[in-house]
Amino acid sequence: MRAVRTGRVVLVPVGPNNARDLWEVLNAPDLRKFQDIPRVPAEEFERQVRSRPRQLRPNATGRFEWLLRAGDPERPIGWISLRVNDRTPRVGEVGYSLVYEARGHGYASEALQAVIDEAFATAELDEIQACIVPENGASRRVLDRNGFREERLLKSGAVIRGRHVDVLLFSVTRASWDRARREHAERSATRSAR
Repeated sequence: MRAVRTGRVVLVPVGPNNARDLWEVLNAPDLRKFQDIPRVPAEEFERQVRSRPRQLRPNATGRFEWLLRAGDPERPIGWISLRVNDRTPRVGEVGYSLVYEARGHGYASEALQAVIDEAFATAELDEIQACIVPENGASRRVLDRNGFREERLLKSGAVIRGRHVDVLLFSVTRASWDRARREHAERSATRSAR
């Protein structure tokens, strides 16, 4: 995996050298409101990270994760992951979260766009999905801005803080991503010609 820089966010691949940085982010207050993030000791988390695949490429499966960094001075502000499962190797699922202080600044939208671009271009996926709890309006807006469409409600689709909760499934396809990129390029070319 490679590091990716957006306008304001750096996505740093998570590996053994920075697993503890991500572990600290995962243990930040208020991160578990809408997600079930397992609580494991740092050493166990580092072991899990060491067992993950190292390269995002066609037909690669597993969990690919980036630590999000931003600010001046640059500091960890959250994480984003892409999971590709053996049963559906052409479909990925994204998940993300930001520490409280970093929310509401557009960082999640920037990071998600970067992962979508990376997943479709590098891993050659056909579809990327995301699941959110219905009351997570901020995450819904992030998905909307990045071209995701709501597909359906999954009753008891997740467990958060020990409770079964409903989740909404969203997806974006390679075809819609290609179309949006072409339209953006055409608009840019038209603006440049003026």
